[in-house]
Amino acid sequence: MNESLRDKIHKEAGQVAILFLKELESLDFIGPTIESIAEIKKINLIYDTINDSEAEGFSATKQNLKFIFINSNFNLRLQKFTIAHEIYHLDENIAEIKNVLENERAADHFAANVLLPEEVVFDKYRSLRKLKYNDIEIFFSLSDLSQVPYETLYKRYKELNLSTTKIDGLLKDIKLENNDPYLKEMEHKLQLLRNKSAIDSSELDQPTCKKYFGKLETLSMYFEQNSVEANNG
Repeated sequence: MNESLRDKIHKEAGQVAILFLKELESLDFIGPTIESIAEIKKINLIYDTINDSEAEGFSATKQNLKFIFINSNFNLRLQKFTIAHEIYHLDENIAEIKNVLENERAADHFAANVLLPEEVVFDKYRSLRKLKYNDIEIFFSLSDLSQVPYETLYKRYKELNLSTTKIDGLLKDIKLENNDPYLKEMEHKLQLLRNKSAIDSSELDQPTCKKYFGKLETLSMYFEQNSVEANNG
């Protein structure tokens, strides 16, 4: 993908994210409440474990109902990013791109923008700086406040021209001893950097491995009723 096309996709996805947040009247990070936002959008969330590190999740529609499947073998940060990504595919107000790869890139950028809106990032960044937090403390505090994957925040830093010099310098000394198939290399290294920096661990870094579909019984009845009505018709 050429740079101009990529920039165009990023810009348009960013604009869609702004409109999405405006509709929610959100003035803060939405990561902590992304599950509730999906519910407001009448999207059903299904959690299950699937032993495929390439399958973070997917979305689908059936009989006008919307579903997002989340692979709970991934940590909670990545699960939340998956929900935001899939909302892009399901939201009726978002016009998707026909090219599949371009559309997936747009969904990723949309997720990054709705989870890390520019004004909120800068506002929190300045507040933490006033509290005398150092660069590493600010980075990991922002990641916890927003509940996003570390790599997502790192990339957002780059987009917003926030310095990653200190982080980059420390990452050079981080070596991966064990391969976790459910963590990309950069995400894993940043997680190890957190530990090395003696910052308290976060439950957001742990996979939940939960299996949950809260509305299964209700939806089963709905599908059965519709099937009966179709047969009678």
